[in-house]
Amino acid sequence: MQWLTRWSAADLARWEQRPFSTDVEKGPRPHENRDLHERVVASEEPGPPRATARRLVDAILRFDIFPPSMVTSVLRRTPVEIDDTVGVRYHFVPGLDLFFAARVIDRFETQDDRQWRSGFTYRTLAGHPECGQEDFVVAKDLQTGQVSVALRSWSRRGLWIATLAYPVVRRLQLKAGRAALDHLEQHALPLETPPPCGPSIARALFARRNLRTGLLRSDGRW
Repeated sequence: MQWLTRWSAADLARWEQRPFSTDVEKGPRPHENRDLHERVVASEEPGPPRATARRLVDAILRFDIFPPSMVTSVLRRTPVEIDDTVGVRYHFVPGLDLFFAARVIDRFETQDDRQWRSGFTYRTLAGHPECGQEDFVVAKDLQTGQVSVALRSWSRRGLWIATLAYPVVRRLQLKAGRAALDHLEQHALPLETPPPCGPSIARALFARRNLRTGLLRSDGRW
């Protein structure tokens, strides 16, 4: 993790040389954080993915997942590919950012008789405040046409500072997941419809929301 002033350049090259976080490949241990943030954000005609679903996938693959006021991504290319390093500038307080990174380990697009899914998975790198893995997914129910977005992750504290400030870090982690759903829902709006602004944002999102967001038990169940 690096502290940067808002006007400092992020050095992605330093992170590209780093290994994964210690033991991250072994997966989660019992009682570690397992989160699922999921929301139905649109509806299309039944069948294969159409414009809205594809627009959401495009956003995820260029890491346009979190609100720009919260996160700025640092990438070598878009769309992301396996082995790419994804840098994240988290806007901690005005004028001061936290910079950390993860590496893409999978990019997928699958379809069966019932559902189509597309997205990618990344794992944290050494020096990330958290140790873990996260999936970013767009899914479509081929029978109903419902399009959903999901962030599924597991994590544990990766640095001493994350342990020391755990309640704050955990609160920010969950806030980021919910903010991502709000941001991705904006990508699902019809292109001819301007996004809501001001206080109407909350009303518009509440009216359209079908939300699942919470903590998974250590066995992966609710």
